[in-house]
Amino acid sequence: MQIADVDDKLQGAAVHQDVRRIKVWNRSGTVVYSDNHSIIGRTFEIEDDLAGAFAGHPHAGVTDGHAPENSGDDLQGPLIEIYVPLVFDGNSSPSGAFELYLPYAPVQAAIDSEARQLYIILAAGLTLFYASMFPVVLLADRWRRRLIREAETTALANLAVLERLNKMKGEFLTRISHQFRTALVGIQGFSELIRDSEDLDLPKVRAFASDIYRDAERLDHAFDDMLELDRMEGGRAVLKIGQVDVNQLISGVVDGARDQNPRHNIDVSLDPALPTVSGDPDKLSQVLTILLDNAFKYSPPGTDIAVTSESAGDHIMVTVKDHGPGMPAGSASGLLESYPNPGDARNGTHGSNGGTGLGLPIARQIVEMHGGRIWFDSATARGSNFYFTLPMRLRPSRKLRAVTRA
Repeated sequence: MQIADVDDKLQGAAVHQDVRRIKVWNRSGTVVYSDNHSIIGRTFEIEDDLAGAFAGHPHAGVTDGHAPENSGDDLQGPLIEIYVPLVFDGNSSPSGAFELYLPYAPVQAAIDSEARQLYIILAAGLTLFYASMFPVVLLADRWRRRLIREAETTALANLAVLERLNKMKGEFLTRISHQFRTALVGIQGFSELIRDSEDLDLPKVRAFASDIYRDAERLDHAFDDMLELDRMEGGRAVLKIGQVDVNQLISGVVDGARDQNPRHNIDVSLDPALPTVSGDPDKLSQVLTILLDNAFKYSPPGTDIAVTSESAGDHIMVTVKDHGPGMPAGSASGLLESYPNPGDARNGTHGSNGGTGLGLPIARQIVEMHGGRIWFDSATARGSNFYFTLPMRLRPSRKLRAVTRA
């Protein structure tokens, strides 16, 4: 009857919880009370959780209800197992421990509910994240597609340029090979005449020798042009820099050109206020000679050729104007390139239409090595104007700096 009263009191004091089992332990490991009356008075091995309660440390954990002291009980796990130190008034250390078994299902239900809420919050957060990232991803995809298109366009443009340059190079080599062959045929033919003829007089021998010399000179000029352009494009050309009086340089070149081309009149208009510039006088004379040679070549005899100098900001500009037939729009797009198109209206160099076509590309390289620029304009029946500029203060190209540092 007393145990039944204790059962009622303890069950009623269990804070309205669904308690599956109640035990009271003494420090010897003996169950002094349990609502399973069959284990009251039995002693069991003290496990770590119970020992912790004896030491004053509460403990809670999950158990399946199959501990040795529960043998014979019909406890359906999982259960929450709680150990609480049992301290009586006037004692400083626990006299025993109180053990409760509570059902785990409500806890699991609460965890499942919280987990569902967490999943909902996480799903909502991910949805918002992906929604906010969608414009970024879309923009990145558009940017990637744009880069791919630009890369494809650049690659196609580069391929077209390479194909064009390769074609121009092939045409140039065909033309230069033909000129070499023509010169060699002349040298060979005149040499055979001198060798095999028995009745040649001295004047004829001299005439043949002059023809052989001219053909050899053409070959020499062609080789010189090719080698010089190769040195310039390869960064191996060296400028002998000094102070250059551009007006004096123009006057000297024009005087020599007048002696060699008496059929043309050269008008010179020079700006007397031009300062001296830093440059290679021989190379700059070569530029002007190339431009004058082209003007002589394509201007009818008796027409005027004008050479002018003037200041243009922080540059000096030199202009060579002729009154030749001019060039149709678009017919000379590659005139200043390394391998000029044989269809260009002007592609000679040394005063004959059978030149190598490298004169103007060489002039461009020289001007650019000085930090200047060369260009032209032309129209049919209106002649051609060639311009080049030189900085008053030398700003040599990167190619020239590499040479001067070497």
